[in-house]
Amino acid sequence: MSTIASINGGKLVGVKTSIFTIFNSQKYDAKAIPAAWGEFFSKARDTDLAKSEFFYGASIPSKSMDEPMDYFAGAIVPINAEVPNGFESVEIPAGKHLQVVHTGPITSLAATYQRAYMEALPASGSQMRPAPHLEIYNPTKDPMAADYEMVIAIPIN
Repeated sequence: MSTIASINGGKLVGVKTSIFTIFNSQKYDAKAIPAAWGEFFSKARDTDLAKSEFFYGASIPSKSMDEPMDYFAGAIVPINAEVPNGFESVEIPAGKHLQVVHTGPITSLAATYQRAYMEALPASGSQMRPAPHLEIYNPTKDPMAADYEMVIAIPIN
């Protein structure tokens, strides 16, 4: 199931890595994103970032599946907030997002991505807009649990 929701803008502060899309299975590094999250949580431990209600992964798509994209693991803060030492940031413009819920262990996320981009987006009649694509995580849930839920949010017009 998918829904359309508005996301308030801000700035995602976190750890950046470069990674090939999950749809490029020959070049995709399944360890890169968990490593970025591990680094984020280690650095954020004694900051207000660690107290966020939600955490966000933001992907900046590349022009080609043969080029890596930037991925940020972190938390969204007000646009005028300072970026603490050791972190990087990317602006998250306010706007509509097609939201697709993933249910199940995070290790099975690829199938939900396939459904989001190949089924839900075309069925919505919406067009993607140029903005970071988001993953929205609830830190109170166990990402390896069978009933785990998180959201894939595709920026749309």
